[in-house]
Amino acid sequence: MKRSTAFASLVAFGIGASAAEATNLLVADPLEEAPLTSDRPIPGPQHPTGEYSPTQSLAPLVEALQPAIVNIHVEQKVPNDMMPMLDFFSPFFGQPQQGQQMPEYRVKTGQGSGFLISADGYLLTNNHVVADADKVTVRLSDNHEYEGIVVGTDARIDIALVKIKADEDLPYVASGESESMKVGDWVVAIGNPFGLSHTVTAGIVSAKGRVIGAGPYDDFIQTDASINPGNSGGPLFNLAGEVIGINTAINAAGQGIGFAVPIDMVTPFLEDLKAHGEIARGWLGVSVQDLDEELAAGLQIDSNTGVLLSEVYADQPGEKAGLHTGDVVQHINGTAITDSKALIRAVGRYRAGETVEIELLRNGTVKTIKAPLGKRPSEKEIRTARYEPGALNRGPSNAPILKKLGFGITAAPDGSVVVNRVDADHPAHGRLKIGDRILEANGERIGSTAQLATALHQRGKHIVLVVKRDRRRIYVALPRP
Repeated sequence: MKRSTAFASLVAFGIGASAAEATNLLVADPLEEAPLTSDRPIPGPQHPTGEYSPTQSLAPLVEALQPAIVNIHVEQKVPNDMMPMLDFFSPFFGQPQQGQQMPEYRVKTGQGSGFLISADGYLLTNNHVVADADKVTVRLSDNHEYEGIVVGTDARIDIALVKIKADEDLPYVASGESESMKVGDWVVAIGNPFGLSHTVTAGIVSAKGRVIGAGPYDDFIQTDASINPGNSGGPLFNLAGEVIGINTAINAAGQGIGFAVPIDMVTPFLEDLKAHGEIARGWLGVSVQDLDEELAAGLQIDSNTGVLLSEVYADQPGEKAGLHTGDVVQHINGTAITDSKALIRAVGRYRAGETVEIELLRNGTVKTIKAPLGKRPSEKEIRTARYEPGALNRGPSNAPILKKLGFGITAAPDGSVVVNRVDADHPAHGRLKIGDRILEANGERIGSTAQLATALHQRGKHIVLVVKRDRRRIYVALPRP
C-alpha cells in the first residue's frame, strides 16, 4: 500500500495472524502444541485471589484471567486462484499429468483472540477475525477445543459474539467501564499474537477518543501495551481484571500504538446480538455540520456551542420529535456535543426505541426536545442517499440569463438560484462551488437572483447561505469583503 500522510491509512484494521505468519515462529501447529489437561479452571468470573498488589507483580492477575482467554482458529473455503502461477512455473516443473486437475477451492486459515463473557460459553472477538469463516475453532487455556458458532456481529465497531457448547460451566471475565479510564491508567492485554498463545503485555492508556477512520463510531482507546497480528479480539484489562476494551487495530508504521474498542460501546447491546444477530443502534435521521468561526458568527452563536442540523429527513425520528433544520444541538442526555462525530457516537450509544433528551439552540433560544430513536439503517443505505430528496436538477447548462451578484457570484435564474461561477478574488471563492443551488440567505428563502442580491447587501459581518450540493443541504457563511 502506498504510504500516505493520512493517519488512517497507516492503521491495520485486521490484526488477525495468518497461518503462514504463525508457522514462521512455531515449530508445531499452534492447535496441536500440547495435550489436553484434566484439571478444568474454576468456572465463574475470574479475579485474582489472596494478596494482590499490582505494584509488586501482575502475576496473580494474569493467572486468574488466563483461563477465560481463548485462541480462535478460522477456516474459509475460497476459489483457487493459483492456476496462473502454475502456468508460469510449468516450463520449469512440467505440465500437470494427464487427467490431473487443480482443485476448485482451497482452504484459507487465520487466527485471532477472544474472551469468555459468560459461564454458558458466550465469547467476544473481532468481526474481522470470524467474518465469512466456514469453520471456527475455539481453544481454551487448558487446550480443550470447541466448535464456535457466530451468533451476531457488528461490523461498524468490528465485534462478534461467538458461542461454544461445553458440558460444564466455563470461566469468564467481568466487564468494566471504559469511560472511567483515564489517560495514564495501567492496562494489560492477553492474546494470541502470531500464534503465540496467551501472550501477556502491559502498558498504559495512551489516549482516548481516537478517530482512525474505521467507521461512524470511531472512539478508540489507544494503548502502548504491545498489540500485534493475532491479538485481534483479545481483551484489554484494567488492574482490577475487568475488560475495558477489545483489541482491534494497530498502527502499521509505528510501535507501541494499538487501538481497542471501548467496552462501553459493546455491553449495552449484547442482548441484541444474542437475540437478533445484530445491533439496533439509535438513529435520528439528520445530517449534521460542524461549526467554524465564520458560520457561528453568521448565526450569532459561540463557535464551541454544538453542531448544526443541516438537514432533518422527512418521516424520520428527528422530524417526528420536532427537530428543525438550523437547530444547533448542544447536549444529548447531558453529554456535550462538540462536533458531528460526537453527535453520531452519542446517539449510537443508545438502542433503537430508547428516548434521548436533546438540548439545542433555535433562533438564539435554548430548547429541550425528547426524541424516541429509530434504528440506524445500514451504511450502504446511508451512502446511497435513501433518505435524501431525489436527484438535484441543476437547471439548463445554457441558461440565457446570467446575473452578476456581490461576492463574485454569477447565478442563473431557473425558479431558484444555481451558482454558475465564483470569482477567485472574492470571499465566496472556496466556499461556494459551481452547481450549488442557493436555498436560503439569512433565514429567508431564495427563489430568484433578485432576492439573493437583496440578501447579499443586508447589513452584518456575514451572510449565511443554505445551499444544496450533491443532494446534501449545507450551511455556508460568507464574510463581507
